[in-house]
Order: sequence, then structure tokens, then C-alpha cells
Amino acid sequence: MTMTARPLQKSLRGQLEKVIQDARAIAETAARASLSHLGVAEPGAPAYLTESEKELRRRLRAHGRGLGDRLESATDVQSIDLLVEEVAYEHWHRMLFARFLAENELLVMTTGAAPVPVTLAECDELASETGAQDGWELASRLAARMLPQIFRPDSPVFSLTLPREHQGPLERLVISLPGEVFLASDALGWVYQYWQARKKDEVNASHVKIGARELPAVTQLFTEPYMVAFLLDNALGAWWALQRLTDEDLRTATSEDQLRAKAAIPGVPLTYLRFVRDDAGAWRPAAGRFDAWPKRLAELKVLDPCCGSGHFLVAALHMLVPMRRHAESLTVRQAVDAVLAENLHGLELDRRCVELAAFALALAAWTQPGSGGYRPLPALRVACSGLSVGAAKEEWKALALGRHNLRIALDWMHEVFAQAPTLGSLIDPARTQAAALVSWDELAGLLDQALSREEPDERHEAVVTARGLSDAARLLAGRYHWVITNVPYLGRNKQDEALRTFCEQHYPEAKTDLATVFLQRCLELCQDSAGVVSVVLPQSWLFLGSYRKYREKLLTRDTWRLIARLGPGAFEAISGEVVKAVLLTISAGGALPTDEADSLFASAEPDRSPTNGLITGLDVADLRCAADKDVALRTTEIKVVSQAKQMGNPDARVALEEGESGELLEKFGYSHEGLTTGDLERFVIKFWETEVHGVPWNFYIQNSQETSFYSGRDECIRWGENGEIISSFPGSFIKGRTAWGNLGIRVTQMNKLPLTLYSGELFGKNAATLLPHDPAHLPAIWCFCSSPEYNEAVRQIDQSLKVTNATLVKVPFDLARWTQVAQEQYPHGLPQPFSDDPTQWIFHGHPCGSVIWDEPTKTTAHGALRQDDTVLQVAVARLLGYRWPAELDVEMALAPEQRAWVQRCESLLSHQDDDGIVCITPVRGEQAADERLLNLLADAYGDAWRPELMSRLLASVDCPGWTLSAWLREKFFAQHCKLFQNRPFIWQIWDGLRDGFSALVHYHRFDRKTLEALIYTYLGDWIVRQKAEHAAGVDGAMEKLAAAENLKKRLELILEGEAPYDIFVRWKPLSEQPIGWEPDLDDGVRLN
Repeated sequence: MTMTARPLQKSLRGQLEKVIQDARAIAETAARASLSHLGVAEPGAPAYLTESEKELRRRLRAHGRGLGDRLESATDVQSIDLLVEEVAYEHWHRMLFARFLAENELLVMTTGAAPVPVTLAECDELASETGAQDGWELASRLAARMLPQIFRPDSPVFSLTLPREHQGPLERLVISLPGEVFLASDALGWVYQYWQARKKDEVNASHVKIGARELPAVTQLFTEPYMVAFLLDNALGAWWALQRLTDEDLRTATSEDQLRAKAAIPGVPLTYLRFVRDDAGAWRPAAGRFDAWPKRLAELKVLDPCCGSGHFLVAALHMLVPMRRHAESLTVRQAVDAVLAENLHGLELDRRCVELAAFALALAAWTQPGSGGYRPLPALRVACSGLSVGAAKEEWKALALGRHNLRIALDWMHEVFAQAPTLGSLIDPARTQAAALVSWDELAGLLDQALSREEPDERHEAVVTARGLSDAARLLAGRYHWVITNVPYLGRNKQDEALRTFCEQHYPEAKTDLATVFLQRCLELCQDSAGVVSVVLPQSWLFLGSYRKYREKLLTRDTWRLIARLGPGAFEAISGEVVKAVLLTISAGGALPTDEADSLFASAEPDRSPTNGLITGLDVADLRCAADKDVALRTTEIKVVSQAKQMGNPDARVALEEGESGELLEKFGYSHEGLTTGDLERFVIKFWETEVHGVPWNFYIQNSQETSFYSGRDECIRWGENGEIISSFPGSFIKGRTAWGNLGIRVTQMNKLPLTLYSGELFGKNAATLLPHDPAHLPAIWCFCSSPEYNEAVRQIDQSLKVTNATLVKVPFDLARWTQVAQEQYPHGLPQPFSDDPTQWIFHGHPCGSVIWDEPTKTTAHGALRQDDTVLQVAVARLLGYRWPAELDVEMALAPEQRAWVQRCESLLSHQDDDGIVCITPVRGEQAADERLLNLLADAYGDAWRPELMSRLLASVDCPGWTLSAWLREKFFAQHCKLFQNRPFIWQIWDGLRDGFSALVHYHRFDRKTLEALIYTYLGDWIVRQKAEHAAGVDGAMEKLAAAENLKKRLELILEGEAPYDIFVRWKPLSEQPIGWEPDLDDGVRLN
């Protein structure tokens, strides 16, 4: 069997993920146990250790310090956290790699002149002969010998034996994986992502700033195969196509498929290669020409500076081997060796990823069809740029053995690479004096000599690290024709101080995200104007205002070749909107001056502008899943825009559509950002949680779920007279003052930008408030913003999950056109506030009243009496004595019809309960709750009331055929909580029996006195009745009595505040916590 081109199936990925995460937990437990047995963390060696164990302990301590574990000089106690991770990783992956080799028929034992293939079963048979404990130990040893660049032969880690009680479970985990896992093309890529998954979750949950310790886990993201293939086909594939296609081919071809078929060779199908036509009708690669690249592939230098598990490098190997065989008449082995020795280079911050990348390359080389299987390979040009410098500087410099220039170079390496675990491939040796003083090859040779000598443990570890960093320095100092990678994603606000400061100092325009910093670093690694960067990165930098200067820099200096907007869902393993990716191909330098790029297809010399100043682009963002995006990248329409004209877009945002010319909306209005409280749960409540509206609670408008005239009006903010309650609270920011009291539009900054009219309230930052400079323009702006054109215009320049408030007015706006539209749609002006939604404070409060927008008359009007699922909820609330804010504020701005329904609510006040307690089963001689509710509904509907209407209302609340009493007892409260977003103001108190005591109470009236009345009057009357019925021998009375008395005991505990029945408010000091049932309505309601 040999490795296939097929990726891992989803079910197998899930199995692999579980095995690897379980393996990490077991391996780290095992590693800690073994290290503890040796006393590696302790200041002295345990007395029971043998001399060889003491020697191993010394080597492990030195190795741990080399990794970055800290030694406390005062106590000689050493941390072992990094060493534990190292031991666990190396032991597990040595076993895992052995299985990879065995399943691909590559595991070999050298017994004579030639290596002999062995299976895992044969390893079991040979174990005792070779001194191994079992077959797995032998297989692991063989894998380590075959992969010396991956598993360091002299590492003390492999001299450590894991306890058998842990080693056994690890072996069983390796065996449990199906053979297909080890043959899939992308299995190795998933291996490390799954190894880091739990660590990544822990780091993200901790909200710590991200530095050296956290970077490998947090920035690990496996690149989807289709992304890799698209970028490679549209760079190396495009160059290859132009070597094979004639000018006649490009003039006469009828389709992209025809061109791809003619350019392809066996092993290089060019599935994703895209072409566009120029003005003359001739085809060219969508990413442009690559005339500045070498004519011979042997000279092409390729680098992945963030190579991870080697996905890009392996894919490039699979393309370059057939190409070089075809172009240079090489055998497979010769082509493989040539590509590894001359073309491919890789760097990675995380040393473990480097090992994976090296193994992936070796595996790809050995399984290449016709390569003949295992054999020694040329030295792989893959290095770790994040090795930790653990030795003291003087000891490090002593490695130079008196050579002055080498001493300077080592001095520089120690100083600069001290930050290597944080900076990795951002380190640039070319910026330093050392680069001019020393040859990296000379340094490597010297360090090789040092490695061959017997050195003290500390010195030996320093030499090993220096040797690795010299390889990294050589690659970092190089310049390349093609840089391909998936950059790390990390916003500036999440970076630790060292990383953030470095980015600010060295990449000021790109500093907003580590992704753009790495894009700029990739451009620096290019060979002048010959260099091309093909990269996966987040798309937000193409349009967010914080990246404006960086966009301007790249648009005026570099050549943008091809953009593919992938949008959400591009990564199969990441759901939804978490990462919105873009694929970018860009050349260093060569941008056409603006005056030479006025024409869409301006002529230009090929070596000056390989794209004629044009950006080609594809947009598959609207497709929901990775599989659909994969297909669409091969077929979707390619758009062509002028690079120079992007500078004319608002904030130089990069768009794949030519924007409309004309005045921007910002000329006619301003987009205000809202305030933040610093503690939303403390300061913001739903308006129905309090009956006091004014001081301290002010109405507070937030975002809308869909566009409507009036929505988002369901909250209050604890404001005081003038914001004094929250203005000094940590984390609060008072913004938007100039908009308060005016009329405008609230635009939610997510999804399709739903909006609602704004009428002067305090507002939060979940949506922006757009205020016209001239109030007379409000109808025209509303018509524009509520049309699909507005969302399309905004999304053209900003595709982020949440657009910035500034973006909302950066779109063209034709005032004359939209004024005409407004005159047609709203001849009487925009409507005054109206709503039939009881979760809006402008709700009229009537159970069945209705106000609608009447399109024929272009005004608000009375609608048909409501029969929806809110009717019964409103009726119950009214019965318990609740009244909506619109009923209590005669000055609230309302549409005339809305005010009319408010006034009609007056006739329903006679049904309101006196104390806010309504028992579902009657007590104290009161009517039953269902009878009282029925009377209220009959009055509300008036002449329209019919008995059958009750059946329709019950059907509307999913209770067809039920009685009103049954709905009140069994369904009302759950539906009330759902409607009022788990902030119930009508509570149900019951004893747990379907026919037991059950009462509804109005929370706003439910003070200590009311609770006492509930316990001793209402419930007390019920208990007296059950005692009488029990004495009379009534069936079930005893059960009801017991349930009622139990309820009484619990309510008394609440009354007195006995734990756990006491009230606790998170933000109040102990002295202000209520004793017993003394709730403060200003604390709001929460559903427990």
C-alpha cells in the first residue's frame, strides 16, 4: 500500500482527533511520572538512582533548560513543564510515525548492506533478538534511525522509559486507528492540529495575552487542500502553462478547460488554474505572467516561512517532481532529490511542526510513484525559527573558539534569537551587521565540529540549538522567487507586549494583525520584483479602516495578481463566521503608477507589470461550505478591476466590483458609535423588569434582528440623571451624545444590516446610529438604507462579520434619486412609532389591538384584531396588573392609532387584580383564574368576541383542544419565559402537583408583605381546605396537603433568607445584600 491522494474522511478525522487528544493526556501523565521518578525538578538526585540514571537526570535537566524551563538559582529547583510536553510529544509521535511508515511499507531494518522492509508483526517477532521490550519499542527505534533529522539521535528524551501502565494504553491507541488514516494525503496535517486542540481551547478561555508559550497552539490552523491547490496552480501552474502554451493556443482556445488540458502533464492536472481574456480576446493566466521567474526550474527557490506540518511543501513537491522529470528528462528519484535539494525550503516557529513537516516531505518523497520506497534523502531544507536560546551569552559566544567574526555572529544570534520563540520567521538576519561578517555555511560547519566533540551537557545543548538556529538564519537571510504559506492569525489586542512592540517598531503599517505583519515579511523574503507571494490570510484587512495605511502601501508599491474571497465556512473544521479567509497572490514591487493605469487594460511591459495593472478576483463567500467553495473556485466568474483605482475607494478598500462614482453617504449623515457600560448584566435590563422609567432607568435601544420601522426597543439602562451611574465605571465609554434627542436610523452592523428608525434614545454599540445632517433627508436615507442596494454597497467594501460604524457611510448615495423614492413611498412622511410586539416599550398594551403600515394609503392604520400567540400573554399580564410604558407616558411619541389603542386599555383596568396574586385554582372565594381571564378577553374583543375564538387562541399557543385552565397551569409560564427572554415578570408558584396549589404573581408587587399574604392567606386557605377534605375522606387530599405544607416550608425559608434560599446580587457588597425576601427591583430579574 502507498499513500493516496485522497483526504481523510470526516468520520476518520473524528476518530483521529479523539485518539490524539487522549494520547496527549496519557503521554504527559507518563512523562511527568518518569521525570518525577528521576527527580528532574528537584535540587538533588534521589538516593535510589543508579549512576546511569543520575547521568540521564543531568542530561534531561540541561535539555529542559535548553527548551526554556526555568532553573531557580537560589534553590536549584527547575520547572519541567516544557520538558514534560517534549517527552510526551516525542515518545507518542515516534510510535505514530512508525505506524505511518509500516502502513506505507516503508519501515525498514538495516541488517546488512541494504535495508530490509519489516512489518509491525515482524517487529514483535524480532523484539527479543534486538533487546527491545516489545515490537512497538523496536518499531519506534527503527523509525527514529530512519528519520535522524526528526528524532535527534543523541536526545536524552529517548533514553527515558515511560511507565508500562501508561505505555500500554498509548500502544493500544496507535493500534486502534484504521489503516486508512495512515494512507490519507492530509492525515499528518490533522495530527498536530488535534495535538494542540485542547491547549488552544485552554489558552483562548484564559484570555491571556499571546506570547511564546501560547503561539504554537493558538495559531495552528490546518490549510484545506483546495486552498493549497488553488494557490499553487495559479502561480507555479500558471508559470508552467506559459512554458507549454503557444501564443496561438492563447488566441484560439475556446475555454479554460481546453487550456488546462493542453498545459497539464501526468501528475499535474492544473485543476484550479484560471484564465481571463484581454481586450483582444486572447487568454492569459488570471494571476498574470511570471516572466521574472527563472527559465529553469532548478533555479526556482521556494519558501514556506510558516510551514506547519508541511502541507504547502508536500503539494509543491508533488507538482515540481513531474515538472522537472518532464523538463529535464530525470528519473523519479533524480527529480525527487533535485526538488528537495534545490527548490524547497521551510521555516516554522514550532519545532514539533518542523519534525512533522520533515516527516511529511520524507514520506511524500518515498511514496512518490516510481521512487522505489525508503532510501536516504538529501538534507531537507526545513528549520525551526523558534528555538529557545537557553545558554548564557558568554557560554554561547565561546563556541566561536576565538574567531572574531564568528564570535560577533554568535553574539548576534544569542541576542536576536532570544526572542525566537515569539518572533520565529519575523527575524531578519539581513538587517544586522552579522550578515556581512560571516558565512552561515562556515558557522554551520564550525558547529558540526563542535557537535562531534565531547562537551558538558549544558555546552552540548547550546551547540545543538546554535546549529539549528544557524540553519534557520541561513533560510531567513535568503531571498526567494516564490513564498507560499498560511500565515498565523492574531489580532494586536491579543498579542503579548514583546510581540506587539516588535510589530509596531518593524511593521507599523501592518501591525494591526500578525497575519498582515507576516504578509509584509513574506514580501521582504522575495527576490526583488521577481518574487511572488501566494498566501492564505483573513480577509478583514482588505476593508477595515485600521489597515488603510497598509493597503495604500501595497496598492502603490506591489503588484496585486489574484484574490479569491472565501468568506465564512471555508475551513471544514471551523464552523460559521470564526475565520473568513482570502487567497492572495501578490508580487513584490512593480505596481504601475496611477497615471499609467487609467485604462482597464492599459498596455505595459511584461517585466514591469505582469498583470497590466489589473487585479483579478473570484468571490465564493456566499457559498456555505468548503466543498461548495472548492468547486466554485474552478468555475465561478472572474472579475477584473484596476489596481490603481482601488486607491479611489473609501479608505482605499479593496473591492472586486468597480464602485459607483458620486458623493458618499457621509456627506449627508454621520454614523455614531454607541456607548458601552463595562458590565452589561449590571446596568442593562429589559424594560419589563422595572416599572420605573425615567430615573434611574432610561430607555436604551440596541440592535434589530430584521428591518422594521420600530424594533430594538426592549431594554433600559441604569443611567441616573445624566449618566453618572456608569460614566466612571471601569470599562464604560459614553459615546453618541450628539445624537441623543434627534431622529435617525439604527443600523445593526452584522448579517444583512437590518435597521430601524431611531427616535432619540440612549443607544449601545451593537448597532450604529446614522443621523442625517439635514433632518429633511431622513426619508431618503431610510429608503436607501432599507433597500438591498445598501447592504450590497456596504458589503462590497467591508465583508467582516461586524462592519465598522464608519463603513456604513462610506458608500455612494444619490440624494436626488432616493428623495424621489421617499416621496413616492412616504408622501405623508415616515410613520410615527407603532408596534404590536409586547416586548417593545412602545407597545400599546391591548391584548388584541393592532396597528399596521397600510401600503395603499401610505400611512399607519388599524389592523385586524390579533389572534396570535401574544394575545393570551398580554391578557394574563394585564390581569395581574402589569401596564406597558406607553400606557403610563402621555408624552411618548406614538402613531395616532397606537395612542388610540392605549386609550382603549383604560376600559380593561377593572379586571386588574388588587394585590398581584391570582390563584389558578380559586381560594378565598375569588373567581378561578381562567374565568377572570375569559372575562377580560371578552371585554377586549368587544363585539368581535365569539366562544370559538377561545379555541383559536389556545391553538395559537400550541394547545388545541385544551382548556384555558390547563394552559395556565401547564404551559403559560414556559411560554412567558420564552417570549420575555428568560426575564419573567409574571411568576408561577406551585407545589408540583397537577391539581395542587398554583398561583401567578406579579413580580413588581411581590415584596415581603405580598409573599407573606401568599403563604399565610392564599396558601393557608388552601391548606385548611385540604385538611378538611382529608378529614372528610376525599381521595388525594392527603397528597395535596403534604405538597402544600412542603411548599409553605420552602416559601418561609425564602421569606427569612435561609441559604440556599437567600438573594445574592453579584455586584453588591455584603452590607447591601438583602436579608430575607427584600428584593430590589433595580437588580432586575433572572430565570434560575
